[in-house]
Amino acid sequence: MMGDVTPEERAATPLLGRDQELTELEARVGLGTEPRPAPVVLGGDAGVGKTRLLRELGARARGEGWRVLVGHCLDFGDSALPLLPFTEILGRLDHDARELVAPLVAHHPGLARLLPAGRVLTAPHATEEGDGLPGMALPGRRGPARGVGAGTVDGDEGAVRAELFDALHAVLEALGQEGPVLLVVEDVHWADRSTRDLISFLLARGFATPVSMVISYRADDLHRRHPLRRALAEWGRMPSVDRMHLAPLGDADVRDLVRSVRPGLADPRAVEEIVRRAEGNAFFAEELVVARELGEDALPTDLADLLLVRLDRLPEDARTVVRAAACIGRRVSHAMLAEVVDLPADELDLALRSAVEANVLLPVPDASYAFRHALLGEAVYDDLLSGERARLHAACARALREGRVQGAAAELARHARA
Repeated sequence: MMGDVTPEERAATPLLGRDQELTELEARVGLGTEPRPAPVVLGGDAGVGKTRLLRELGARARGEGWRVLVGHCLDFGDSALPLLPFTEILGRLDHDARELVAPLVAHHPGLARLLPAGRVLTAPHATEEGDGLPGMALPGRRGPARGVGAGTVDGDEGAVRAELFDALHAVLEALGQEGPVLLVVEDVHWADRSTRDLISFLLARGFATPVSMVISYRADDLHRRHPLRRALAEWGRMPSVDRMHLAPLGDADVRDLVRSVRPGLADPRAVEEIVRRAEGNAFFAEELVVARELGEDALPTDLADLLLVRLDRLPEDARTVVRAAACIGRRVSHAMLAEVVDLPADELDLALRSAVEANVLLPVPDASYAFRHALLGEAVYDDLLSGERARLHAACARALREGRVQGAAAELARHARA
């Protein structure tokens, strides 16, 4: 079968190699025991399997009679919609259990601001510096409700936020009285400030009824100045909050995953090559199966584009350094970078710091750097023009041949040939 792994295939792929993590997560949220309120913050790199793990957790919770509420944060750049995951949750509740939601909204009118039918943005953008609640039309009213937006402010922002946050907390408490609730908010690295504040409010206040929360985020998206870092530090100091990190899969589990995606892939060398390149990342492994079908060394276009997004976010000097690193190899010495990149020492250090803080490069011993994931280095290298590659390889070869940088003869031969 040619082409990408379809969403249907990806959803049908069994959860592999996560028995221990699933058991731990079940215990932390209270599944299989006396239900209790329990918040968990789950981190892990993109593609490592957080969503699949949470999907299985949700299925098991439903099997035990829990109500499962799931909201997603989406990547809208600087235009993130305030409280989007909670709008999704309330909208789904309103659709599936309107008889339950209607009296709750009547008792907590502020909740209407989270119903999708009542949301009217008064400003085209909500920025990180000032993304307070926009004006939202309440059912049965004309114009914006009390809220904070770039257009109109009719009321006190603090009072509006307190009313809304209290209303949502009260609704979750009421749902918990009827039965245990699992609230899942995914991809909070994309959350707007209001969403982060609401999560902080719910975690700090806690619940008297069995309402468990799981908050997930991409650890490799958290650069040094990412706004979620501060929130994670605050959540980590709360004694009731458990932190979990989802590590890459083991090699044996990646082999099982590859054979599950493509049972007909019988060549053991092909399977081992995929395992080596995927480095424990489930999403990468699935995409590399496709790469094997298209050509042994090919990266699927969609995967390459996804990887290169990290490069595009870097300053120009940092992109120059990363491109040079892709030519030098997976392990890159500072001395070689200084020889092949035309930047003063202080500017080179600054560019490297940007690449490290963005989780593109990682410092390693012996004054060297490595790509956080080998496939990122491959994607950057494949994106170079042939002239760029030749120039960078020639600079590496000269530095090695003239003894300005120490290296093996095989390394010199590789650069000279390239």
